[in-house]
Amino acid sequence: LRSDLTEPTFLRSKLNSDIHKKMGLTSILANYATLYINDEYMGLFVLTDAYKLPWIEQVYGEKDSIHLYKCLDAQLDIYSDDYCENENDDIGDPTEMSDELLSFFETIMNAKSAEDIEDIFEVDHFIKEMAIEYLLGAWDHLQLGHNFYLYKQPNGKWIYLTYDHDHSFGINLDRMFLGIIYVDLPERFERINLDYPNYSFSDWTQSGHLIDILILKDPTRFNQAIKEIVETVFNPSTLFPHIDELKKFIRPYAQKDYTPNEEGKYPGRINTLGINPYTFEHWEANSEFTSVITLQYNAYGIKYWILAKYRNVCKTYDLECDPVYLDENFKYDVDENIEFKGYDLSSYDLSRLYEQYHRMENSLEPTSTIIGPTPTAEPTSSEPTSTITGPTPTVEPTSYEINSEYDVGYDVEVETEVDSEFDSETETETL
Repeated sequence: LRSDLTEPTFLRSKLNSDIHKKMGLTSILANYATLYINDEYMGLFVLTDAYKLPWIEQVYGEKDSIHLYKCLDAQLDIYSDDYCENENDDIGDPTEMSDELLSFFETIMNAKSAEDIEDIFEVDHFIKEMAIEYLLGAWDHLQLGHNFYLYKQPNGKWIYLTYDHDHSFGINLDRMFLGIIYVDLPERFERINLDYPNYSFSDWTQSGHLIDILILKDPTRFNQAIKEIVETVFNPSTLFPHIDELKKFIRPYAQKDYTPNEEGKYPGRINTLGINPYTFEHWEANSEFTSVITLQYNAYGIKYWILAKYRNVCKTYDLECDPVYLDENFKYDVDENIEFKGYDLSSYDLSRLYEQYHRMENSLEPTSTIIGPTPTAEPTSSEPTSTITGPTPTVEPTSYEINSEYDVGYDVEVETEVDSEFDSETETETL
């Protein structure tokens, strides 16, 4: 269960997962659930798979695998074996199996081209993952060296598997490119290109040996992956209707999640001293074209990110794209009441990077520098002339119920009608 509190829409993890599924990539699935503890409603959550041994057994048929590694602070080089821990607790020392992993990393570092590692690594899968991370602005995986697993499949090939997909579609990108800065933030802003949707891949990536030999030195397969993903799923004609259907599906639950009770308490908020950074208006606006402040930095509107990145890659990779969305006169709404208009550096407390942003939303006009405005647009006109029918979820989110304070087991039922290009499967399991 994931609250995904870093972002206001409950959509980013789900959309990322759906894109992986649509592309036929091995990955975790995501759905929605409502949680009750002792009959108390705790809110709407994102429900995802997890890369654990039961998942490996279900997907690959390998029971009690000793070849699944969770990686933190790892960059797929010879120094990374110390930062990838085996998921099988029965092998004793979690680093005991590091010899096979070190051998894998050494082979990668000695490789000169894709052909040198094709027989031990799922190269096409990795390249498509890099293309997805680039298209979605998903920086919280290999770019920062974490939130991924490595698994040696029964066929002998290693595969790169990502999780924790909430930092997708242009959220908190300043964390990636500006870092945590305490003393020179204004000067750093002046040196950094903040137009993230228009970054080239070389601008985007934290280059390493694997990226160099598989993409930068010969981009042929990466360019083809971009083309396939854009034509198949990463385009407004496909994703905009899908977002609309997901919003329709979860709207009543999102509204309930952002509505306090008669005592002023929100569902599931145990830390009463914590910040409630978002409102239902944030949910509505940020799932469309409006950038908003977040707990950390800011988030592009999801549809805005898709539109801007789509236009960028269509031009960069010379793709045949929908002229409706390439038209610079394509219009959309921006909620100026909650739109993120830039950081007010005149009142910036340099010693408290994360804590000041939520105060800025309704502040007065600043007296000095404002950095990084979000492009706005004229009011929405008629609907685009070219669309692709999106999914039609027809069931309510899963309910979790724990019937006593000592109850630790509960049934989970995930159910979505299989009738769209973003289908989900029905499964029931006891946790």
